[in-house]
Amino acid sequence: MLRNQPKTLPISNGMNIIVVEKEIPLADLKKVAQEFYKTMIKGVVDIEKEVVVFGGEYHIDANQKLIELDSKQKNIWGFNVYLDRPRDTWIEYISLINIRPSAGNTDMEVSDPKIREKMKRIIDSKII
Repeated sequence: MLRNQPKTLPISNGMNIIVVEKEIPLADLKKVAQEFYKTMIKGVVDIEKEVVVFGGEYHIDANQKLIELDSKQKNIWGFNVYLDRPRDTWIEYISLINIRPSAGNTDMEVSDPKIREKMKRIIDSKII
């Protein structure tokens, strides 16, 4: 399977999950967003492998896809992209999967500015 191109990978309940290792056009991302939230799409990012997964009803849907691709949970962080906002404000760093007291993150929002910056750089680099 080629993982260099964005692909729609259905999971058990028929949701579209997009694994992005290189880039995805914004127009394609907007199409995937239509499945659940229209102007927003949930996603997760592996900050070590620099792979982003978009889609699903819940962050855990995309999270599971990264685990299947051998990502480590400690490197996976959840976010939302609001597709109708300007690029500099379109990422929200909030997800239930971000709650991990052992890593110093006791809230749904990513609190470490270095992790947030890395997330933003990776996410923004994938959406063209």
